[in-house]
Amino acid sequence: MEILHITPVAPGNLSGGEIGVRQTLLSISGGDNAVDYMGPDIGDKELESLYRKVMILPPNNNLFLRIYDALHLKTNQRYRAWRNYHIDYDKYDAVVLDFTRQHYVLERISSEKLVVRVHNVERDYAYNNLKHKKSPVNFVEYLFAGSREAILAEKAARLIVLTSHDKARLRALYGIPEKKIEIIPVCINGIDSNRHKLKGKKRPFTMILNGSLWFGPNYEGIKWFLSNVYPHLNFRKYLIIAGSKPNRELKEIIKGDHTIQLVDTPPSMAPYLELADMAIAPIFDGAGMKVKVAEALSYQLPVLGTPHAFVGYEIKDGINSYIAETAESFVEKITLFQGLSQREREKVSRAAYALYKDCYSQLASTRMFRSVIESVL
Repeated sequence: MEILHITPVAPGNLSGGEIGVRQTLLSISGGDNAVDYMGPDIGDKELESLYRKVMILPPNNNLFLRIYDALHLKTNQRYRAWRNYHIDYDKYDAVVLDFTRQHYVLERISSEKLVVRVHNVERDYAYNNLKHKKSPVNFVEYLFAGSREAILAEKAARLIVLTSHDKARLRALYGIPEKKIEIIPVCINGIDSNRHKLKGKKRPFTMILNGSLWFGPNYEGIKWFLSNVYPHLNFRKYLIIAGSKPNRELKEIIKGDHTIQLVDTPPSMAPYLELADMAIAPIFDGAGMKVKVAEALSYQLPVLGTPHAFVGYEIKDGINSYIAETAESFVEKITLFQGLSQREREKVSRAAYALYKDCYSQLASTRMFRSVIESVL
């Protein structure tokens, strides 16, 4: 099959968005598929090499044009580059679009061959972003997100969502037929972890908080954890906070605490996930499925998170990870896992990895994507 992949976020290995787009790429490439790309510059050259042809869309920095386009629902800064790029869209068997932000592709692409991957219900995502950070840009996104999304949801041949909640939300907001929506959860390509090499070493119990540190729900959850949970853990401990664009307030909060390491926009999370004994996900609101959970499970890391952090995941409390809603419960369950013997910890870690392999691995994603794409041929 010949497939065109269009995305406003390049595939990568750092943010949830990049990892999600990487899942799309790995799910549609390989075999007898030839995949072309339209989107931002790809920093990871190994991922870039998976495409047959790469068409980079540079951002438009003309303020007048940006305002004019925004008034016509086209807030994406790469819209002008896309409009000026002339290719034969009819030659593709299918077009896979990541996110519901680029409704304008329908100007040139037949809706009958368009498969849209809905990473978040953008109307809800924009609302949450504005709630946590009020700014003119976030306000404009909130104004237009629902209108753009409605157009794509109605016109696209198939929609791929992450969770049953997102499926129900799209149906409630836009009246989308159930048979048009397929659920494919967050899936990632696991690697051979080096965590087993750390067995038996005398070191503090190490936790990791990772994700996009600029994003409101992530940052608010981290701040809550630092204020209400971390000071009450009465054992030798170490905390790694790793992610993109940490704000000044976060840096001030942890300043002087030598048990906390802040890693600002690392090229890879792998070294830090391998150091950890447990991943922490104190997320109380936001949209979509949390990529960081699948990423941790793929590293054999049990995750302690809120029910919201586990939306879309088949978590069994105390078996393959831990669920908590209050500060007291977070303290209790971290202390419980920290106090287990090495053998007992490994049992939970193996269960976490088994859950990843069965439900959230790249192999499972590739199989499901192929079925959806074949349905539009």
